[in-house]
Amino acid sequence: MKFLSAILFTLFTVLAFAQNPDEKPRLIVGLVVDQMRSDYIERYRDSFGEGGLNLIIKDGFYAANTHFSYMPTYTGPGHASIYTGTTPAVHGIASNNWYDPQVKEVVYCTDDKSVRTIGAQNADGQMSPVKLKTTTITDELKLASNFRSKVIGVSIKDRGAILPAGHVPDGAYWLSNTDFITSSFFADELPSWVVDFNAEKWVDHYVDEGWGLLLPADQYTSSLADENPYEYAWEGEEASTFPKDLRGLVESNGLNNMLRYSPHGNSLIFQFAEAAVKSEDLGKDADTDFLALGFSSTDYLGHNYGPRAMEIEDTYIRLDREIEKFIGFLNEEVGEGNYTLFITSDHGAAEVPQYAIDNQIPAGYVDEKGDMAILDSLLQSIHPKGMDLIEKVDDNKVFFDRAVLAEEGVDVLDISRKLAEKLTAVKSIYAAYPSKELIWGGANQFPTDKLVRGLYPVFSGDVTWVRESGWISYSNVGTTHGSPWNYDTHVPLMFYGKGVTPGKTHRETHICDIAPTLSMLFGIPLPSGATGKPILEVFGK
Repeated sequence: MKFLSAILFTLFTVLAFAQNPDEKPRLIVGLVVDQMRSDYIERYRDSFGEGGLNLIIKDGFYAANTHFSYMPTYTGPGHASIYTGTTPAVHGIASNNWYDPQVKEVVYCTDDKSVRTIGAQNADGQMSPVKLKTTTITDELKLASNFRSKVIGVSIKDRGAILPAGHVPDGAYWLSNTDFITSSFFADELPSWVVDFNAEKWVDHYVDEGWGLLLPADQYTSSLADENPYEYAWEGEEASTFPKDLRGLVESNGLNNMLRYSPHGNSLIFQFAEAAVKSEDLGKDADTDFLALGFSSTDYLGHNYGPRAMEIEDTYIRLDREIEKFIGFLNEEVGEGNYTLFITSDHGAAEVPQYAIDNQIPAGYVDEKGDMAILDSLLQSIHPKGMDLIEKVDDNKVFFDRAVLAEEGVDVLDISRKLAEKLTAVKSIYAAYPSKELIWGGANQFPTDKLVRGLYPVFSGDVTWVRESGWISYSNVGTTHGSPWNYDTHVPLMFYGKGVTPGKTHRETHICDIAPTLSMLFGIPLPSGATGKPILEVFGK
């Protein structure tokens, strides 16, 4: 009866929002900006133009208090959650990489050795969405249109293209060295327009441009000084300062890196997106098409320089200019009022801990080798076998060796509870928990609620923990992400274009609400595992 009620609710909800064909957008564009913290919007807004992000804020809908409702906040789970409308506990993309106790090895979120690379002679294309357990909004669009709608996913990162594109797209493309490639899961050969695009050698052209500041240096008032001790410097650089001779750094650091770790990586994605719209005739008929774009360079740069670098400010100013140009392109190619786009991010980022420490803000660096010694000591205090009881320590999880536990007559839940209690006393750890108790108990308070939503049962391990706010496992320059704390979970979310009622909300919304909102916009079923709710204010309701 409950199942029937759920089906009827979904049907009635979809029908209530269903639109006439001429009222639907011809094209949906998803822009996922990797590692874009929510505060970047207001921090850099005075330097944005009038036709990019400021236009979207003014004429679109801005959900200013949008969060990821789970941990870990990484790229793979982020893209999967945006497009499935649910969390890792349901869609199965438990991290970028995770330990699978069934095969006893660490697996990558899109790795698929059963397929082959198309467009290169390497293994970079042995990828597919096979580990994604539920449908995406892009899958549902294809199904609802009897596969007449076209879906294309594009990113520098394979996971940023594959997971949004879903299981049945018309194309998913990512960068390998200097060329866009795909896998045999999606196609037997590259379309001629992709071959032609690669032949133009755009990566070389962008690297030859180098990287100087777009605006006069004194206008970068939201950043630290150009030279500071919190940023990574490339081999061959005396310091991480402008201007950057990207071509001169290629020999020591690689051509691909010089593209990825510059704002030109974002420009390349926009350029490829325009080629896709034209070549695939996206938005040209009554069946809604979907273009899913992932902008990875912002993440690479964030890891290198941290959130307060001039490099980051310049990158977002340039990104705003690219968005403005792309909106102009869509107006001309698809027609103003014929498309809808949304902009969000797959996760945020922490402050550079050393910068926080220098300014008396709570933060710290995890000593991984020291932590393993502590873990061994704690286990020794529980059982003389110590680390021999463990099959794998992966990220923030302990997997006990079931065979050894059985030999020793040790109950897995009992030792998990004891270890979790002892780990909670470790300086860098906020709290540790027996993973299965979290899953069975359906924890509903911070941070256990976010842990539960991030644990796919078979990959959950036996003990899991949360680091203290501001603590990361990283070098002493740059930063990373992955935690349940606000700096990692709070990201921008904006809708713009056909079907969107201008406005703004400060109520808490979630990344998992995006796909249900789009389902209502399309008038199609929700993705199979969706747990988010439509943001009704987007429709003026």
